[in-house]
Amino acid sequence: MCTYNSIIKFVISTAEALDIMSEKRNLLEKSLNLFTLNKVDRDIYSWNGKNVGWGRVFGGQVMAQTLIAAYKTIDVEHYAHSFHSYFLRPGDMEKPIIFTVDRIRNGKSFSTRNVKALQDGEAIFSCSISFQKDEEGLEHEISIPDVPAPEELKDELENREILLKKLNIDSKDMPVFLKQREIEMRPVEIQDYFEPKRMPPYKNTWIRAKGILPNDQEIQQAFLLYISDKFKVNKKIQNLSNFKLIIIFGDIIDGKQINQDIILAPSVNELSLKKVLKKNLWIEIKTKLSL
Repeated sequence: MCTYNSIIKFVISTAEALDIMSEKRNLLEKSLNLFTLNKVDRDIYSWNGKNVGWGRVFGGQVMAQTLIAAYKTIDVEHYAHSFHSYFLRPGDMEKPIIFTVDRIRNGKSFSTRNVKALQDGEAIFSCSISFQKDEEGLEHEISIPDVPAPEELKDELENREILLKKLNIDSKDMPVFLKQREIEMRPVEIQDYFEPKRMPPYKNTWIRAKGILPNDQEIQQAFLLYISDKFKVNKKIQNLSNFKLIIIFGDIIDGKQINQDIILAPSVNELSLKKVLKKNLWIEIKTKLSL
């Protein structure tokens, strides 16, 4: 028999669950809103909304917005397949960002754009993007790494909560450390800071969006760029190494992978882009250090 107290607890727990789901959707919507730019003039666009970051504009935001600005100058069905960029200056959190696009080339199969992100007339970011017609060609893929399925791993925030408990720190005192994100991350290799050991020169992480992404390749690619800046390795190590971001895209169904694509990048800012992030299925991210 259900008691009055048990009914109240059920209602409260259900409401809390709905609040969490709503918060996750809001986080994703907030990130996607970053991709809405205003047209200032031909090939000139601006972002006047609230910037994302801590002390400086988050690099993933600027990367994604430059891609969106470039797409606005593509008049044919060409899609980004290569993105090479440079961070030049830290972005000011309180200032708008202007994006200027140079139409370097318009071809039948390829289009090329150079984009600059400006604040106070100075470039804070520059990139070159190549777009290609969607057509058949040479394909290559590698096998998915032999790693546990995401359902067998803890979420990144769960691991952080465990760490705080070991340090006897109240989670309420570390809100930024436990800040919710628009993506769910489940790392494979985890360093135990109480019993540290030598770790391999790579890190596998399962990720997926906390919600459903629009069925729009431009938005999906921009979102991929946005979250790619969350997987940097310690800068001291990165400066001494050839850093590679390896992304394996695939729909995971019953532990089996289908529709696998492979992306190799010689630096964290250079990505070959394809149709990715379908719905909110898991994709596997691998960051690797080649010494």
